[in-house]
Amino acid sequence: MNLSHLFSRFTSRWSGRRAAVAVMALGALFLAACAATGVMDTQARYNPLSASSAFADGRSARPAVPGTVPYYGDLSANSPIITGLDANGESYQGFPLPVTKDLVALGQQRFNIYCEPCHGATAEGNGQIIAFGFAQPPDLLGEDISTSPNGDIFAAITNGFGKMYPYGYKVNYTERWAIIAYIRAIELTEGPVDVQNLTADQIDQIGKHP
Repeated sequence: MNLSHLFSRFTSRWSGRRAAVAVMALGALFLAACAATGVMDTQARYNPLSASSAFADGRSARPAVPGTVPYYGDLSANSPIITGLDANGESYQGFPLPVTKDLVALGQQRFNIYCEPCHGATAEGNGQIIAFGFAQPPDLLGEDISTSPNGDIFAAITNGFGKMYPYGYKVNYTERWAIIAYIRAIELTEGPVDVQNLTADQIDQIGKHP
């Protein structure tokens, strides 16, 4: 291999290295330019309910426009389906919506998800939480519950009761009435409920519960 060939290989490698260095330098400048304009996951924002100097009231959360009302489809915000209260502001005695087999089935599904861990599959307050040292929850088949207006149970599910946390934020109002219908079905059958085998008369009795 002669001297000119070695020189050619050396200059070729050096040119490649220079090109690589140039590319890396351009990349660094590009990234620096991005950082200078702000990174999306760290851009300025307000945390919920944080203070703000941009508004006269000092709050970042803006108040609702006067006259704003919650939207519940075709229902009034004062409907007993949503509030659990009758026209006099008292706990609703029966059911403000039709009780059907489908509603009871929905109630069973939601009960098994949200209520069974504490109240047990039979609603007698023998749920799994007792094994973890928690106090025994109320027996939903006891006289206190069985004689209570359905609106009281609706309020307990919505807002919590005693050591029970509120579930209004995760169980919608139709599901709350469905859970109540399922609890009344357990009371009626005095044991496990096979929803599909409930008779029309039994569904009617559940719907007429005071």
